[in-house]
Amino acid sequence: MRPLLNSIADARLIFIMDMGKRKNLLPNQNLIVGFFLIIAIGSLLLFLPFAHRSGVSVRYIDALFTSVSAVCVTGLVTLDVAATYNLFGRSVITLLILLGGLGFASVVMSFSLLLGWNIGIGKRSLIKEAYNLGTMKGSLQVVRTVAFAALVFQGIGTFIEYFVFRKSYAPLKALGHAAFNTISAFNNAGFDLMGNYQSLSAYQGNLAMNLTTAVLIILGGSGFFVLADIGRNRRWKLLTMHSRVVVVMNTSLILLGTLVIMLLEHTDVLSSFFQSVTARTAGFNTIDIGAMSQVGQFFMMLLMFIGASPGSTGGGIKTTTTFALIVSLSSMMFHREPAAFRRRLSDESIIKAFQVLLLALLVIVFGIVGILIAEHNAYTFLQVSFESVSAFATVGLSTGITPHLGTVSKLILILIMFIGRVGPITIATSLKAKPSVLKHIEEQVFIG
Repeated sequence: MRPLLNSIADARLIFIMDMGKRKNLLPNQNLIVGFFLIIAIGSLLLFLPFAHRSGVSVRYIDALFTSVSAVCVTGLVTLDVAATYNLFGRSVITLLILLGGLGFASVVMSFSLLLGWNIGIGKRSLIKEAYNLGTMKGSLQVVRTVAFAALVFQGIGTFIEYFVFRKSYAPLKALGHAAFNTISAFNNAGFDLMGNYQSLSAYQGNLAMNLTTAVLIILGGSGFFVLADIGRNRRWKLLTMHSRVVVVMNTSLILLGTLVIMLLEHTDVLSSFFQSVTARTAGFNTIDIGAMSQVGQFFMMLLMFIGASPGSTGGGIKTTTTFALIVSLSSMMFHREPAAFRRRLSDESIIKAFQVLLLALLVIVFGIVGILIAEHNAYTFLQVSFESVSAFATVGLSTGITPHLGTVSKLILILIMFIGRVGPITIATSLKAKPSVLKHIEEQVFIG
């Protein structure tokens, strides 16, 4: 059995490495197949008995759910990771988070650069699709930035959090916890090893843990293009419009989230700040999400729905999409040009923003209706909505119902997580390989 599984894994890995050379698939189709194969391999590894703690058995649906959640850097879980998986199982989850957060396209490119292989148009277009770049220009720089940022920031985070965990664990275990938590935070995954689904609630008042984790989440969720732009230019006036939008939106949403959560839930500033940061895509929590007020949970859903920024490890409709929607609506209301920072937003960007919004709402509505039907109204509309938005935005926050869902509901959340991570636009445009050449007569339709 084991040699057979090894052979299957080797064959699939070879197929992934050769994906850039396949000319019969579009870049977005390569991306989808790549994520699918990584998830399949991960689910098989997490299903095998030697990945579990002694006396623990795991159903395949739960292994598959965990693999999807890790690769899609979501953090929703149907079982207690700390109580279920041993060192091997946790290592598999860590690897899946890294592959999912950095993207298999980036991993393939990194290996190609290390081995001195030729980086052709196929691989560059794959990176363009994976990180939502407008052009293939600078794709190699993005890959180098991804690799460097991941190594440096996760290394620093592990060093700091080691001393936090060292107060409660032996040196080796503290190092393992620090590395796992740091990787999970930078990749916006939200997985933890605290056990009993408590996330980081035990460290609610720990300044070092909260700030380190929050900074890693912000860096990972800002997008590698932005990190490269800031590192290269270092002056506000020299930054691209994209980077300025991301910085402004990140700052505004974090401050707004902190203030609103603090007022609604009567929490302290540190807890409110941490939850504002993590709600956008990471999925850690230091307060009980299930115990929050209904309006507090709804506000968290709005933060989750917006999510992180393009080219990052996070999900959601993205900060830039939200910005484009706001600018477009304000231009309509005040009869102004859709512009910001003395630059005009292209019509293509605005149209794409509305397309992303519509596709996201359709996916979430599908999830809500499907789960409500599958669970026979066992949970409230708000609870199911929260889970669906969290899955699509690859956040991982939960009101506590995920482990109790049935198989059909888990499959629905798996599909939503996959769409949310790969991107609804990527999924939609992969359905048809060739554009239609058929031209129709234009006629007006009354809107609104």
